[in-house]
Amino acid sequence: MKVVALVEAPPDMQAAAVALASVMGMAPAEARMRLAPEPPALLARLAPEAAEALVEKLRGLGLSVLAVDERGLGADWLMARRVTLGDASAVFTSRAGESLELPWSDVVAVLRAASSVRTRSEHKEAPSKLDTAKAYGLAIASHGLLLPRTGPKTVKQETEETSQVIYVFSRDGRSALLGEHGMDFSCLGAEMQPSRIANMTKLMGMLCVRAPGAFHDERLLRLGRRPLPFVVGDSTQLSAGDVSVRRVSTVQGMDVLAEVMRQAVLQGLLE
Repeated sequence: MKVVALVEAPPDMQAAAVALASVMGMAPAEARMRLAPEPPALLARLAPEAAEALVEKLRGLGLSVLAVDERGLGADWLMARRVTLGDASAVFTSRAGESLELPWSDVVAVLRAASSVRTRSEHKEAPSKLDTAKAYGLAIASHGLLLPRTGPKTVKQETEETSQVIYVFSRDGRSALLGEHGMDFSCLGAEMQPSRIANMTKLMGMLCVRAPGAFHDERLLRLGRRPLPFVVGDSTQLSAGDVSVRRVSTVQGMDVLAEVMRQAVLQGLLE
């Protein structure tokens, strides 16, 4: 399957919505909803032939779109533990010792992104003696108008964890990922900062200086944290007895958006 993505916001949103609705056979309101998010935004998930046909039609109507194949996404991306920044190239090394050398002249995009994992849990909890006493006290004070609840109550809890990553994309598809939590920041030397986020900022700056001809972008710090339509595997639901846990991760969606931006740079849609 392929996902069709809008790379740049259309100059005339109303005309673009009408065009998308006519091509995909949907209501104009739904078309506007799909075009509304800040690009890159996913418009559809289709079989390869249908996706390419849709791209051709939408480009003919003036929309900046492309299609990305979900198969093998990230297969050539090396998750780096260490990086050596040389004058002519960078060498990225994984935790397992695998290395990847990318000449600065071959780097086409350096993207800084963030993903999130949101967890919502619910469980039943018997009321405490204090809660029961308060409930009966309220019933007495209200002369029976507010009756006490004696059954178990539902307790809800929500948490969110975020994580940053830097994508270094080469022209031939080989690429390195520098993750906030798995990175050895000793490559920064005397400029190493006391926090991971500050180190990611410093590392991004160093990469951009050494690859001035590449496309540099940080919009995925915002967009990588939003759940995306058509991306499989973003959500899981687990239930056991009176406990229910829902987990929503945007990691896979962030990777899709990064790949969309890489291909958009290669195709001249982003400069």
